[in-house]
Amino acid sequence: MLASIAHRGSGVLLVLFLPFYLWVLHGMLGTPQDFDQALALLHSGMGRLILWGVGVAITFHFCNGIRFLMLDAGWCESQRMMRLSARIVLSIAVASALLLGWLL
Repeated sequence: MLASIAHRGSGVLLVLFLPFYLWVLHGMLGTPQDFDQALALLHSGMGRLILWGVGVAITFHFCNGIRFLMLDAGWCESQRMMRLSARIVLSIAVASALLLGWLL
């Protein structure tokens, strides 16, 4: 249940990120001043935090989406396997959060 709610939340976060992404893309393709402004934002603390959050959301949403596809296909339907797969997805998301935190 919690994994399903978190999956929806990560999807909402990714949708809310789209305007920021389009603004940065527009800045990267615009004038040199726009490029410098977009690059400065991405290198700022807030920009790195946004990139970290979106990276973790993408990883979690992707892995949990595959988990749900497996459940829809009839694999891992027992309560024990559902909990185990949710823990695996959460572990991957935590590992990606740590890795992205270290890289950014």
